[in-house]
Amino acid sequence: MCVHLLGNRDEAQDALQEVYVQVWHHAGEYHADRGTPLTWMMSICRYRCLDVLRKRQREAGGDNMINSLQCERPGPMQNAMASIDRHRLNDCLRDLDEGYRTSIEMAYFRGLSHQQLAQAMGQPLGTAKSWLRRGLDTLRRCLSQ
Repeated sequence: MCVHLLGNRDEAQDALQEVYVQVWHHAGEYHADRGTPLTWMMSICRYRCLDVLRKRQREAGGDNMINSLQCERPGPMQNAMASIDRHRLNDCLRDLDEGYRTSIEMAYFRGLSHQQLAQAMGQPLGTAKSWLRRGLDTLRRCLSQ
């Protein structure tokens, strides 16, 4: 990925080394509920490569290459990882109790607030919050397996 983005093997090796160090030092900041470890590391790698490109462009006096990379569509690897993550998420959501699944779908996919969620489900606010929290905890455990 680094070689593809940077186009220079030496810069790519340096960037990848910095990514490994960053992953090592910040491993505790990884959140399993936000994606797989590989997607987390790939995003760190992409941003590190963009930093190298920004530095290169500042030294050269332009920023056209950076703008084109930031607008670039996801590559095959990112699409494959996103597809795997979506399938796992759907499988785990399907296994949840109906109340938990419904509360997560309404809050995170439809954007309802806790109060709106409680009203839509015909439940007290505390119950809606509890279902949401328990559902997220169950979902997190399922996704981490």
